Amino acid sequence: MTKNLFRFLSMVLSLQILFTGLLFAQDTNNLTSDELFTQARNIPKDKQNYPQIIGLLKTALQKSPDYADIRLFLGRVYTWSDKLDSARYQFNQVLAKEPQNLEAYSAIFDLEYWNENYTRALDHANQGLLYDPKSTELLLKKAKALNALKDTRQAMAILRDYNKQNPGQDTVKSYYQMLRSTNTKNLIDLSYEYVYFDRRFDDPWHYASIDYTRNTSLGSVTGRLMYSNRFRSDGLQGEIEAYPSITKGIYAYVGAAYSQADIFPRFRAGVSLYYTLPKSFDAETGFRYLDFNPTKTYIYVLALGKYTGNFYFNLKTYLSPDVDVFSHSYTFTTRYYYSDRYNFIGFQIGAGVSPDDRARNIMGTGNLNTYKFGVNYSRDLFSNFTLAATGLWFREEYRTDEWGNQIGLGLSLIKRF
Repeated sequence: MTKNLFRFLSMVLSLQILFTGLLFAQDTNNLTSDELFTQARNIPKDKQNYPQIIGLLKTALQKSPDYADIRLFLGRVYTWSDKLDSARYQFNQVLAKEPQNLEAYSAIFDLEYWNENYTRALDHANQGLLYDPKSTELLLKKAKALNALKDTRQAMAILRDYNKQNPGQDTVKSYYQMLRSTNTKNLIDLSYEYVYFDRRFDDPWHYASIDYTRNTSLGSVTGRLMYSNRFRSDGLQGEIEAYPSITKGIYAYVGAAYSQADIFPRFRAGVSLYYTLPKSFDAETGFRYLDFNPTKTYIYVLALGKYTGNFYFNLKTYLSPDVDVFSHSYTFTTRYYYSDRYNFIGFQIGAGVSPDDRARNIMGTGNLNTYKFGVNYSRDLFSNFTLAATGLWFREEYRTDEWGNQIGLGLSLIKRF
């Protein structure tokens, strides 16, 4: 009895599906190509709906094979579906009959650009510009392809000339300013930090530094001169660091510093490898070396980061086998980027003193505890000129069971050119 009921229900369901399909086919066959096109455009552009949208558009093309807008939309849906050859076919069909169709050049550009075929994308932008040399959309796309091909100078020249002739085009102007900001070759950073102690030391510490960074084809290189006044003594430290690119998804940090002043380590060096991981994760492994003459310390670095939208989260630890000199350090940092890496607000919380904290590299007196909280803010005051401010609070155990507070306030002026 149950078996027969199940068979009956299955037959009813199958007939209902078949009947619905026939009605849908009948319904779409009675619609005009414009009505089918409108229906396809009104369906939410979610992945699960792509087959239905494609079906409606193909039916519409059967009724109107030369309807360019339908064919272009079909090509875009194929692009979103990663059916690239089918998308190219649709775009090329339009261009074969309408070689002046700028939307077709724009659509096929997007297909190639999104799939990192930048040379092909550039070719399509150039072909479209033959028919309309003043097309804002295609000029912007050409600049993007040139930038992706590392020909940023030509991309900026195109946009600069366009801006002179069309000063009201905010989209082009914004992209030009972004290229100027992210492709500068030189950077000068002037910084000052004031450090106050409520118990540990009677006098505040002062730091001032000047950096010069040059971006090269291999990565950035920085030279730094730091002045410090602490323990009522003056001192200078010279430093050089670089971030060379190793291979796709991996770059390095290499740094070294030297000073003859007792208030700095005699020599410090560091090496790290940074890895770009799937799902917007990144990681760092490395080590740092500090020579206080005669004491020498080796510290190992491990870090894991994650980008989520405009947010970046990072957890970093420094592990030293010599606990008589440095405590282990753990820092959790989060940043919210308004636009690029020079415009953000950030917070950090952690325990221990990092060996990369140049302002606090002094000989420790044992594996004592330190807790910290900090705020960072950086914003462009105008094009390629940044003001950055930092505030750090440390609750530190400077002797066994004796605690004090340490407050650091810093200011930086950064010019990129």
